[in-house]
Amino acid sequence: MLDERPLLSNPRAVRLRAVRDVFGIPGLGMFLSMAGFSAIAREAGFGLFEALATTALVWGMPGQVAMASLYLAGASVAVIFIAVALANMRMMLMVVSTVDLLGFRRNGVGLAKQLLSVHLLAITTWLQLAVARGAIAREAMYIYFLSFSVLLYIVGLCGTILGYFLVDLASIWLLKVIIFTTPLYILMMVTRVRDLLFRQAGLVGGIVAPLLYPFLGGWSILLAGVVGGSLVMLPRFISARRLRSRLRERGRG
Repeated sequence: MLDERPLLSNPRAVRLRAVRDVFGIPGLGMFLSMAGFSAIAREAGFGLFEALATTALVWGMPGQVAMASLYLAGASVAVIFIAVALANMRMMLMVVSTVDLLGFRRNGVGLAKQLLSVHLLAITTWLQLAVARGAIAREAMYIYFLSFSVLLYIVGLCGTILGYFLVDLASIWLLKVIIFTTPLYILMMVTRVRDLLFRQAGLVGGIVAPLLYPFLGGWSILLAGVVGGSLVMLPRFISARRLRSRLRERGRG
């Protein structure tokens, strides 16, 4: 039986829902992941300010880890900048899909606020939006996004601060391990997404990545995502082309 409960549209109710969602698995995963990154940053020679600034300005775990690792290796500023930029380029497609969902123009969001909103977008937030679409009205999605992403950002900064000092109390290897809580959370979130397409793409990519790893190493993750998404979309693409061909033929008839 379909869930016929009305979608949330009241701003206060939407904000409360966002707060409740952050202080669940998403917030815990982000907090622990940033604590793990902070341990890596401290080992690389970052001070607390540098670790906190990296989280605040990069706001993407692959880019943050790349920055700390290259800094430890003595890479130049140009190399570090390019590596971080390439690591965060994966967000581009998520930004494109999210902009339409949030309706910047529809909500009268100015350019400066748009840029800030896009910076706050994380994979955790993107997946949470896919889940929240079944409970939040379309016109209230931007309110939900802003409430969720800002609070998650604060949680990430707090995790960075705590993780920096936890190195003195806990094994640094333990702190490095907990950095994987966000990937595990992302995997769980993919299974919760209502759209079957996302789940199929995640499953195919998860199968392909280990098969490619012995031959391609780190590139296997990127290619597995491309292969997974392409294989899942291919049948839909073929069906759409056939449908368009049939419509054209009927139009000519």
